[in-house]
Amino acid sequence: MLNKLSALLQFLPLSLFSMIGFWQAETSNESWLLAFQVAALVGICQLVLISKLKIVMSRLILSANIYLILGGLAAFFQQWWYLAFYSMLQESAIFIVMIVVGMTTMLFSNNGFVGINKTRIKETKHRININKKSAYLFIAVLISLAVSWLFKGDIALSVIAPIVVLALLQRYLVHLHNQQYSYSTL
Repeated sequence: MLNKLSALLQFLPLSLFSMIGFWQAETSNESWLLAFQVAALVGICQLVLISKLKIVMSRLILSANIYLILGGLAAFFQQWWYLAFYSMLQESAIFIVMIVVGMTTMLFSNNGFVGINKTRIKETKHRININKKSAYLFIAVLISLAVSWLFKGDIALSVIAPIVVLALLQRYLVHLHNQQYSYSTL
């Protein structure tokens, strides 16, 4: 039950951030600070819940949560220089965090960037396929960063569309792996 609930709530911190930050008649610095702090708190709760359930969290969701938590901490501790850095990067900042998470998980995680557990896979060719899928997702994040920078300021094109495409691509790559792996074990 909790596993299904966690899948439904995975975008909650980012959704709350968007609602508080973007969907008001007039945005202000105070609304952005509140958006970061609320989303950071929910993101921390989500990370704790996912770690308790021992579920492999989507690396994209992990990246978004790290982005929000860092922004929330900067707002709480009044680190204006960090928030000014986010402001300069605008929507592209979240993709930069995704790149860092991608590099880190591809190098140091058993689940790679795509989030597929490689430790249970015995054949080298299947492990290589998982690494390729992580690389495809990483390249897609690099492209998303370029798109985000190109359409900076247009929320729909600079952040919403790329994140939706990345989420769909990640799900497709995991589905493709499950399909390929189940056929090879028959």
